[in-house]
Amino acid sequence: MFDYHHVTMAEAEEHINSIPRFTKEKHSMEELRGMLSMLHAEPDGRKVIHVAGTNGKGSVCAFLGSIYREAGLSTAVFTSPHLVKINERFSFDGKMVSDEMFLRAYAEVLAAEEPIRQKYRTIPSYFEYLFLMFCVMCREIPTDRIVLETGLGGRLDATNCLKKPHLTAITSISLDHMQFLGDTVAKIAAEKAGIICDGVPVVYDDTDPDASRVMAKAAGEHHADAYPVGTGSFRDLHFEDGMLRINAKLIAGGEQNLKVPFAAPYQAVNAMIAMRIAELDGIRPDTAAAGIYRMKWPARMERIAPEIYLDGGHNEGGIRAFAGAAKEIAQSRPDGTENGTGAVRVLFAVASDKEYEKMLGIIRDRLQPDKVYLTVMQSMRTLSEDELRKAAEDTLSSYEVFPSVPEALRRAAGEKKPGDLLFICGSLYLAGEIKGILK
Repeated sequence: MFDYHHVTMAEAEEHINSIPRFTKEKHSMEELRGMLSMLHAEPDGRKVIHVAGTNGKGSVCAFLGSIYREAGLSTAVFTSPHLVKINERFSFDGKMVSDEMFLRAYAEVLAAEEPIRQKYRTIPSYFEYLFLMFCVMCREIPTDRIVLETGLGGRLDATNCLKKPHLTAITSISLDHMQFLGDTVAKIAAEKAGIICDGVPVVYDDTDPDASRVMAKAAGEHHADAYPVGTGSFRDLHFEDGMLRINAKLIAGGEQNLKVPFAAPYQAVNAMIAMRIAELDGIRPDTAAAGIYRMKWPARMERIAPEIYLDGGHNEGGIRAFAGAAKEIAQSRPDGTENGTGAVRVLFAVASDKEYEKMLGIIRDRLQPDKVYLTVMQSMRTLSEDELRKAAEDTLSSYEVFPSVPEALRRAAGEKKPGDLLFICGSLYLAGEIKGILK
């Protein structure tokens, strides 16, 4: 028994946050399995749905959790990053874990730090630490399904240390974390495809030809049944009552109407990936459809107030999907405003390691906003005021730069008139700050 009562959440978070987040020096899969063995916390792979990808993997995990709960199965879901509270990363039956459960798992991994250091040279990295904590939680709270989202990549990701999962899914691939994963879509796809296992069915996003070729090849090499999902996997995409409606084409034939509770076309493919996993796992299509309809996932073209939307798109591919969804909203006005010609405003912040000039260019070209509010975030990874201003000078015509998110939000909300649309995007760190302000 590990005593966690003398540790506070603030102390636990301070320690975890002191551990490097991004590093090329990772523990091997064998070493991570050894750590899980030390903790007596090896999850049963037969329960695991393993999800990788650049964009959309968190949404797919949330869809799956909701589907399984609708089917009467208990669930544990591990996602990242968190928006406001670190506990958000650990969800059991749709609810984030309590501080008590968090601290119990933290205390157990903390107690194992020195034995781990002695055996494996260094303590777990930031993500490895949280993954080990999740596995401890899964030992303490047994569930029917465990939905695991990779952190960075796939092949060398900590979550890939688990033995043969039940099913795997890979969402859309785009350029992100190129210093770690490679500088082309094909190279990044190869890293993500590292979660494909011998004989384990894989469902993958089929919207990028370069990525799809890599996925199909990896599936063939592992004798894994492959189920590509693209825009041809459904028909009749349209907006109704502020959400997407599609007719999903089923593996066994026939169709299932899906209500996808987002005003973002990119969620159609994510919902279909979850639908395919559900079909392969023996879930009735109507049950899966009910789970998809009831899914909640913040900061994915989330309507946080009338005519104000929050999206976590944080790389070139994510911003391209965001801009497409925002343009659709601007044209269709799902809020029902009579003034369909109101201004389009964008509040934007970004991490310094992203392709931010390209991201701003996509917003300019595809959305043509009337004004962009650029801001610095609290995150240490934020792009500075000077860098934002320089990027804007080369890209935008109407913009203003702010030293903090609250100031930018006050100005944007203050200048917004009835009928105007305000979109907030660029970083999940920004989404977290906005959520914190609203809370």
